[in-house]
Amino acid sequence: MKKIAAVALLSAFIAAPVAAEDMHMYIGANVGSAQIDAPGLDASTAFSVLAGHKFNSNFAAEVAYVNFGSVDVAPGNTVKSSAMSLSGVGSFPLNDQFSLFGKLGVASTTVEGTGFSEKNTGVTYGVGAQFDFDRQFAIRAGYDAYKIGDAVKEDETVMSIGAL
Repeated sequence: MKKIAAVALLSAFIAAPVAAEDMHMYIGANVGSAQIDAPGLDASTAFSVLAGHKFNSNFAAEVAYVNFGSVDVAPGNTVKSSAMSLSGVGSFPLNDQFSLFGKLGVASTTVEGTGFSEKNTGVTYGVGAQFDFDRQFAIRAGYDAYKIGDAVKEDETVMSIGAL
């Protein structure tokens, strides 16, 4: 699944410059801090890559791959997690350059640790702000939450900053 997801995202990155001539397609990358909402667990470094299609100034659809990193839950037991998501993005422009956004979608998550591996499909949501330098480059900051599994009942949250 990870190899298929990587090929799909790489294909989107390669095809995006050709399709982006009408400025409706975009690609981006984020880096930030991921945290499983459970007591005593440290945060990890997360990164994501995304591709989207902007239908108008208020609505877009995005596909993303997120690597939440890994965290030690006990001596010798490290948990790694990742997700593939598809979300609708609603934007509220405050002026020509600055907008607020909200995301709602579905994510397929994988959690792996010593002796177990679990896949789950659940809701993902997020909020953030975006600053457009021009029609080709923007930065965004966001907060996203993912349901990561049944064995691990907590959500995984990500605070990130990125470029589009």
